[in-house]
This record gives sequence, structure tokens and C-alpha cells, in this order.
Amino acid sequence: MSVRVLFFGQIAEQHGRREIEVVVGGELTLAALLASLNIDSEGLFLLAVNQQQVDDLSIEIGDGDEVAIMPPFSGG
Repeated sequence: MSVRVLFFGQIAEQHGRREIEVVVGGELTLAALLASLNIDSEGLFLLAVNQQQVDDLSIEIGDGDEVAIMPPFSGG
């Protein structure tokens, strides 16, 4: 199973790239993906799976899914 992970802002700087492909052998939750990338699930960031913002870290990620990890947005 292959998952495309996109990093934005400071998170991209910390990982030294904007995009990676993660290959896993079985079922994967969003929380497990974050843990495998050494990203604190209590951190301040926004998550999107297939361009839909999500809050539930127990969501299962499927083959070919795209996960975006973004810093929080602010505006005025």
C-alpha cells in the first residue's frame, strides 16, 4: 500500500522536503502514519485526507490516498 504525504510550511522545513511516499504492508490509521513520521499527534497542525480536512486520527488510510500535513492558518 502506498500513501502520498504532503508537508507544508514549517513542517516541510523540519522534514527537509515537501512530499514523500510511504509504503506500508497493511492497514494504517492517520495516528499510526503520524507516529511513523515522528510527528507529535498533539501538535498544532491541520490534516487533510484526499483534500478533505479531518480531525479524527483513527481514520484508516487507504492505498493511493493523499495526506496533507499543514500548519494552522490564520487570517484577518
